[in-house]
Amino acid sequence: MTIHIKSFELYRLEVPSGRKFGDCTCWCDQLDIITLCLESNHGHRGWGFGQTISKGHFTRPAPYIVPMPSLAEMRADFDKNVWPLLQHQNPFAVMMHRPPLFPKYTPTEQAIRTALWDLMAQEMELPLYQLLGAKPEQNRVLAYGSGLDFPLSEEEAIAVYRSFARQGFKAIKVKVGHPDPQRDLRRLQVIRETVGENVEMAIDANEAWTCDEAIERIRFFQKEDVRLSYVEDPLYRDDLEGLVRLNATIDIDVVGHDYLVEPKDLRRLVERKAVNRLRVNGDIDFAIICADMAADLGVPLIYGNSPFELGVHAAVAFLSFERIEYSELGWNDLPKKPLRFENGYAIAPSQPGMGFEPNPEKLKEFNRP
Repeated sequence: MTIHIKSFELYRLEVPSGRKFGDCTCWCDQLDIITLCLESNHGHRGWGFGQTISKGHFTRPAPYIVPMPSLAEMRADFDKNVWPLLQHQNPFAVMMHRPPLFPKYTPTEQAIRTALWDLMAQEMELPLYQLLGAKPEQNRVLAYGSGLDFPLSEEEAIAVYRSFARQGFKAIKVKVGHPDPQRDLRRLQVIRETVGENVEMAIDANEAWTCDEAIERIRFFQKEDVRLSYVEDPLYRDDLEGLVRLNATIDIDVVGHDYLVEPKDLRRLVERKAVNRLRVNGDIDFAIICADMAADLGVPLIYGNSPFELGVHAAVAFLSFERIEYSELGWNDLPKKPLRFENGYAIAPSQPGMGFEPNPEKLKEFNRP
């Protein structure tokens, strides 16, 4: 019997993050998640997710700060513009034509593409990372603990990084960018003391500095014997010349850029030698595009936060990815089986599909139409 998509379910979720999180430009304590289920005539249910942030304190725009419409508004748009493209269609055929059908990076379109991937992998009876081309034993990727700790007190930040250390993480990333460099220095020193000398430590400034400020701050940290592996997003997204000069001046890697969602803009950073590694956010399709680009340019990729860390499938399937971010947020309460870690590595789920089917009780608890 030929497979086709027979029905869908759409949810609007507001998920408590479990703690305040953020950076030098924002803080919040809630995650907004658009959740889509596509069911096939074979009884498989593909789940897709798109994440936004809308409630909190924000001082600067970012692609992921997007108010989430009501469920009624999303449903009306889906019924009119999306469902006619999916109803009774073979998901494999739809995915062959997904760039013109679903070309944007909105949370809704990310949920659509992710649900299609999950459904196809279930129909093929393969974990998604294997459908993407990985061998069965190629199921893990280095994970780093990202505390998103800027709005936390010192005691709260220490607790977060102590948890990462106890779980065996071999790398961490700390938020910086405070107007007072002594505050950043103190945060780095206490976290280094918490995790020990053998854990790699990076910093993320979230566009807080100019080029001269970044050079001054990084040299200041190094003078105070703070060992750093790389700095992420030190300058504003449009300061290409500043990033080029910074990368040529400092002796640690420059990584970027959380605030760019067009592959051509990321490519330009590498071609101009503005960064040494690329930072990738978004869904599986965006990760595939970036993996192809990274292989062409010869640069490593870092996969940023994705709902439930579902990006682990792309991260283990494509060799360009060297690591994946993990922040221990409350959204990991939603799946029946949250992502598993071993000795600092993220382990891709082994069941057919993505392996992040929501717990029905949690769907009900977090549903906010």
